[in-house]
Amino acid sequence: MNMDYSAFGLRDKVAVVTGASQGIGRALALGLAQAGADVVLAKHPEGNHDAIAQLRDEIEALGRKAVIVLTDVSDVSQVRALFAKAKEIFGKVDILVNNAGWTGNTLALDVTEDEYDRTMASSLKSVFFACQAAAQIMIPQGRGKIINIGSNFGEVAFKSRSVYAVAKAGVHHMSRALSLEWASHGVSVNVVAPCITETSSRKVILEKPGYKEWATTQMLPAGRWNQPEDLVGAVLFLSSHLSDMVVGHVLMVDGGWTIH
Repeated sequence: MNMDYSAFGLRDKVAVVTGASQGIGRALALGLAQAGADVVLAKHPEGNHDAIAQLRDEIEALGRKAVIVLTDVSDVSQVRALFAKAKEIFGKVDILVNNAGWTGNTLALDVTEDEYDRTMASSLKSVFFACQAAAQIMIPQGRGKIINIGSNFGEVAFKSRSVYAVAKAGVHHMSRALSLEWASHGVSVNVVAPCITETSSRKVILEKPGYKEWATTQMLPAGRWNQPEDLVGAVLFLSSHLSDMVVGHVLMVDGGWTIH
């Protein structure tokens, strides 16, 4: 469905979206295009090539430009190359959506060093260096919007998510710290923090016996999980001039999980 998001005023803006091939990233990239932005689609070099090509075609069918850049966000050199490519093609970057990340599902006593390092590299380190690379383009422009995808587990604890919770709490506070440095240059950094969102990567969690019923009846006042599309409005708002005085904010889109 082609939604009309033109009221957000993003026509001819250039947005970089990481982890764009599926789930939340796909929905956000498409929403930005529906709002008028051209989109740089960053995805991991492995897998989902057909999916990202299909998304590119959908965006171009809207009359917007879409460019795929294969990027392992845990590799700082590849992150820097992503932004160099975006600037080379479009001459600017107006919006960054840091969506890519990874998490295990291991109790704290069993977390390995490799799992810890992989989670931190993909879900925290990558976010910092993508913000840095974007800001190096945005600050000379005098404007820019950075939206980091956090998590309700960055605000509340949850079993088997200790390392991920630390990484996302780091994303939340890092976004405040970066805003403190960059807001005076016209670059704001904010967070959209969802609860578990119904995507293919979360299928194993959602299909645990009784889990979905427990969460939707006891933890989610809204009575349902997030769908990827539930995050689009929040990201478009934070990408637009409508949020110019929203600085270093964590916007919960979690169905009320964190109000308990």
